[in-house]
Amino acid sequence: MPTPRKPHSEHQFGPQRDFWWNPDFLDLMATRWRLSEASSLADIGCGLGHWSRLLYGYLKQPARLACIDREPRWVSEAPARFRTAFPAVRLDLLTFAEGDATNIPLPDDSFDVATCQTLLMHLERPLEALREMIRIIRPGGLLICTEPNNLWNIMNFTSLTATETVEETVRRFEFWLRYHRGKRAAGQGDHTIGDLLPGWFAHLGLTELGIYQTDRAMPYYPPYDTAAQKTLIEQEQQWKRTATGPWDRDDLKRNVLRGGGSQETFDRTFAEMERRFDAEQQAIAAGQFHAGFGARTYLVSGRKPAQDSRQSPILG
Repeated sequence: MPTPRKPHSEHQFGPQRDFWWNPDFLDLMATRWRLSEASSLADIGCGLGHWSRLLYGYLKQPARLACIDREPRWVSEAPARFRTAFPAVRLDLLTFAEGDATNIPLPDDSFDVATCQTLLMHLERPLEALREMIRIIRPGGLLICTEPNNLWNIMNFTSLTATETVEETVRRFEFWLRYHRGKRAAGQGDHTIGDLLPGWFAHLGLTELGIYQTDRAMPYYPPYDTAAQKTLIEQEQQWKRTATGPWDRDDLKRNVLRGGGSQETFDRTFAEMERRFDAEQQAIAAGQFHAGFGARTYLVSGRKPAQDSRQSPILG
């Protein structure tokens, strides 16, 4: 029986999101996606609208925008943030509404572009959400999904990795692999879903597939004085201090055990991770820590055929 969903935690919408994308990379992607030809955009699972605010300015104006999220708080707060960024846009062009990604409250064939950012990774039935997004775009319209492989992202090497034993590194990988499998088993999504999107887009009959990866890294290096580094370091410290995000012990334990890990393995590896975090913080304070912190985050796009096409066999 799937665990009942909880509201998407607000720590996911912290200031670190403002540093996810390089502007010139988005310029390139907007050209590849031909966003200047589109005059309507639907952002599904919009949260506070970080992603749609980045894309909206590339559209052919005046452009319609629909932002859909299941959480009333984000639907309530997102409009003011959008209006701050685009104060001249007419109100009749904007829609902010509650709705589920597997039952989107928008008409068939009504948008040039549908998109989501880090939404599918949280869903029990992501293929249903993809079908719904395809439903609302017009024939020839574009679907854009941005999703990670967070198991890869968690296992970045740093200037301290060489001081770990091989066994510690392997245990840490097993810890996070079991965590992700535990979440999948509970119907809480798949945080490695980015690797699956190209096959799913093909299975669903989309054409002109584009598969890219973000060029953004989140490096740490002395003296840690850029706005991005300051924000990221403060966010990591806050998560640890408040036992939230990647330091929510109850959530970690529940999913590691559900994913087949033992209590002994959880306790040992969690303690090793805490020591590793402390060592990183000490090295940062001493100006000796550095890491590239690249991310495997996919941008996958495809166009809805002019006529329904037959789907390929279901992928495993």
